[in-house]
Amino acid sequence: MRFPITIAAILTFAVLMIIQIHNNFKDLFDERLWWMLGLTILLSLAFYLFAENRIGCLLKNILNVLLIACVAWFTFTLQKPVVEAEIIRMLVLGVSFGAAVFFAPFITGKRPLAFWNYVLDVIYQLITAYVFAGVLMAGLSLALLSLDKLFGMNIPDNSYGYLSVLCFVLFGSVYFLSSMPRLSISEEEKTVEFPKIYKILGLYILLPILGIYILILYVYLAKIIVTWELPNGWVSWLVSILGIVGYLTISLIHPIYLKGENKPAKLFTRFFPIILLPLLILMFVGIMRRLSDYGITINRLYVLLLNLWLFGVSIYIFLTKTRQVKWIYISFAAIAFLFSVGPWSVFSITKHTLKSELTRLYTEAKPFISDQKNPEIKSLDTAKKKRLYDITRYLKQTYGKESVKTVIVSVFGKDVKTDNLISVPAIYEDEKTEKYFSLYSREESIELPITGYNTFIKLSKTYNDNYLYKNDSLSVMVKNSQIEIIQQDKVLTVISLEKLIKNSFENDRNEIKPEDAALSGTNYKLLVFSLEGKRKAENKEVKITNMNAIILLK
Repeated sequence: MRFPITIAAILTFAVLMIIQIHNNFKDLFDERLWWMLGLTILLSLAFYLFAENRIGCLLKNILNVLLIACVAWFTFTLQKPVVEAEIIRMLVLGVSFGAAVFFAPFITGKRPLAFWNYVLDVIYQLITAYVFAGVLMAGLSLALLSLDKLFGMNIPDNSYGYLSVLCFVLFGSVYFLSSMPRLSISEEEKTVEFPKIYKILGLYILLPILGIYILILYVYLAKIIVTWELPNGWVSWLVSILGIVGYLTISLIHPIYLKGENKPAKLFTRFFPIILLPLLILMFVGIMRRLSDYGITINRLYVLLLNLWLFGVSIYIFLTKTRQVKWIYISFAAIAFLFSVGPWSVFSITKHTLKSELTRLYTEAKPFISDQKNPEIKSLDTAKKKRLYDITRYLKQTYGKESVKTVIVSVFGKDVKTDNLISVPAIYEDEKTEKYFSLYSREESIELPITGYNTFIKLSKTYNDNYLYKNDSLSVMVKNSQIEIIQQDKVLTVISLEKLIKNSFENDRNEIKPEDAALSGTNYKLLVFSLEGKRKAENKEVKITNMNAIILLK
């Protein structure tokens, strides 16, 4: 009754998961439905916690339904299948809504000790709920195994899948929700119990580690100044980790700081923001270098946003003397949400910028293409070809083929055949380039007729061994991009994997349908479950690093 919409979403998620398991994970439902349910659970819970003691029951549920309707509209306007960019967007929104659960009751008011107690209590209840769920899962799984082994009841494998849904999705979630603390909107706690374990973790483990980290980064900063060179791109990630862990440590030891009883806690909380500022400048320069050298991407824009957020938090914490650490989390969730939706989002800006640059590059390349209807770039400047390669590959993998096709059609017209330019190898290959490929199909959804075949072989390859199968009379090995079936030192059959390798280069997603992963010949049928490797552009040499398949032989 406290969280009805959240519970309804959890129950729906659990029922759909059980249906999926029962049908061996076949895609019975629109994949966008899973994202909608996940976001609904987090957002509805955060809104209930915010509205509790503030809004009447009926109005609270009506507003929550409207919020969930907005989430449903948003998720079902995503293109299908959901591309990588949208997956990243959904994950960022999930982080934003999940973070809101920790501060939603405290958006208004000034109650730092109550906020600290609440966050620690929520984390404790979350861990407890899923430890209990794990114990329940282990116990019931052992009971099923006992019935199987002792009484020969032949328990189906998917029974364990049902159990995992019941334990982790239903029991764990419902137990956690039932344990969520109830709060008064006005009372501030005068005292707080600060467990010794938090003091040891914050003061005697995290502070020394952060001190070592700060020293290393300041030495690197001095090296940059002395040698007057641009910082390594990795410095952005290192400073980001320092900033995030530093502010989590400030949050952990906040009650000690408020009491003013511990000098190291007081000094670290007051001066960490100032210590961090020069390193944030170094991080900003590193980000600008990456953007200048390699161009814009979703990840780089998010790192830039993180840098600007750390700047803002550092200045705010220093000026306010760290009285309200809740604004660290509120600002983080707000920025993550605001820059993940709308035309100003990281995803829209990245896509628009790269498509504009791609349009310009194709326009410049147009004079070098003899056949406008079946274009293939041959004589363009190498640097521009490489940039075409980079942008086309990124857009194709992150936003889907259509994002590239629309650009090509806008430059060359509606009658153009886009396949040559969509295919990355046709755009750019330098002699040192190694192109990695990967594909897989789902074994659970495969049905394979065996009539007319005499031999069934399971093929498997590790990184260093080229033999997929070997016995005294028959062996199967991979050589370059081919599979050779050898009997008594004589090659009986050669199977080319070029079709699958080409598919992995041109496909937006690594997963392919089982029928597309099947190769047939006069005396064999090969079905590939997974294939990974790399191709050298210089001599077209292929190295298969991982492969799992089955082959039927006549």
